[in-house]
Amino acid sequence: MPKFRPYPRREYRRLFRRWARRNATALVVLSVFVLAFLALETVVFLSLMPDAGLSWWLLGVLQAALVGVALHVVNAAFLAHEREAIWHLRGAWGEDATRDELRRARRKRLIWGWVDSISLAAGDLDHVVVTRGGGLLSIDSKWRSDGRDTDVMARSAARARRRAEGVAQSLLKSERGSHRAKGHAVTVRPLVVIWGPAQHQVPDQFEVDGIPFVGGRRLVAWLRNLGGEPVTKGAAKETLRNLEQYRSTSWQAQSKRKP
Repeated sequence: MPKFRPYPRREYRRLFRRWARRNATALVVLSVFVLAFLALETVVFLSLMPDAGLSWWLLGVLQAALVGVALHVVNAAFLAHEREAIWHLRGAWGEDATRDELRRARRKRLIWGWVDSISLAAGDLDHVVVTRGGGLLSIDSKWRSDGRDTDVMARSAARARRRAEGVAQSLLKSERGSHRAKGHAVTVRPLVVIWGPAQHQVPDQFEVDGIPFVGGRRLVAWLRNLGGEPVTKGAAKETLRNLEQYRSTSWQAQSKRKP
């Protein structure tokens, strides 16, 4: 079973690999310097300190600190030179935080489950959630520092709506073609979940173009108050299975298109 990494993490890794190839010489020089310094540090430290257990522990701490500093320098240089990287990193933070809240919601029996990172022709869906009493939910996770940027919120809402419509069409076509989930209609609702400092600026029942926005820490409470169409356990299992199959097929198609 392939491991489906979220879109922001895939893009972050892609940008890092591209940056590393461009700066391979500098990275090799840094690695050689770190290795040489570690070797010198070991020789000097063991020459000056008695051969005791504490000496080896201190040496390990110093070497780990040096490696940590070197990795921090590499990461800082990467983020400084790749402008898009920090956007994808924040996006990954937001999606991870939403997954944590969805786990809480599942433990509280508010949802049946969810599928992450479903690729559509129009883009990537962060999370598709099968609720217990509100149909199907399409969640778009966002990390924002400033909640006053209404233009950005409006664009996020538009993307969430298009992606939700794409999911609805795919599921309905699948059901009509296979005659599964007879008597069970699929309702898709878009939702934008805001993380970061801006989540505290999102008022209750805030909407943009009819699409609700909610602060990340209030997601479980929002799901608890979600009304609508109840979803049976059997229908939920089938929907989640179909979504996972769709995701797998989509990823395989993308892999074949890669050069």
